[in-house]
Amino acid sequence: MTDRASLEAEQKFLLDSLDGLDDELAAGEIDQESFEQLKADYTVRAARVERRLRGLETDQTTPAARSGIGRAGWVVGLIAFGIASGLLLARFAGERGVDDNITGSIDESPRQQVFRCQTLGAEGELLASFECFDDVLERDPDNAQALAYRGWYGVLASGSAQAAGQDDAAAELLAAAGVNLDSAVEADPTYVDARAFRMIVLERLGRVELACDDADVLVDLNPPAQILQLTAPVIERLGC
Repeated sequence: MTDRASLEAEQKFLLDSLDGLDDELAAGEIDQESFEQLKADYTVRAARVERRLRGLETDQTTPAARSGIGRAGWVVGLIAFGIASGLLLARFAGERGVDDNITGSIDESPRQQVFRCQTLGAEGELLASFECFDDVLERDPDNAQALAYRGWYGVLASGSAQAAGQDDAAAELLAAAGVNLDSAVEADPTYVDARAFRMIVLERLGRVELACDDADVLVDLNPPAQILQLTAPVIERLGC
């Protein structure tokens, strides 16, 4: 079996295993803790296999071409960061209301604290934003906005790690982000930001069918223009 065939077989096994976890949990064959551990493990391994497959496609390119590919991917990441951290943050700020001041004090509301966490992420302070979101989630584990944006900034951190050649860290960050986004959708299935972010992650992992499921729900929810701007290229690539 060739390297490509072996990797594709491993990828199919991992993706099928991921798809079957929900059924195993529902049937009582595994508990919630095992479900989360297996999901993270399969996601990390699937991401690694995907990168190795992409590596086979670029092995024959020149160093200059590979460098160009890397730069192009980083530019795409920066564009996504600008859309998510700028336009979406502005939309969220508009929803807060004029009386919701952001202070960072113990008197701030959960909504104010989530916005402060988002602002930290938008300013590139990803570690501080993770700690901020963790504080929110410690008090309110089902806060869909905190879960969604912690997951999204995890996706961005994964992209940065991959651009720096830290493939293992990138895979682990992406797996953790996926868990956050799954929890966000579970907490509020109608929250368009969570659906959009998860669709992007699923598309990146090659899980087209599940990504299309999120895309269909997203369109039915009639999302705002900022979300459509972020997701339109992904939906087009999926061909749902």
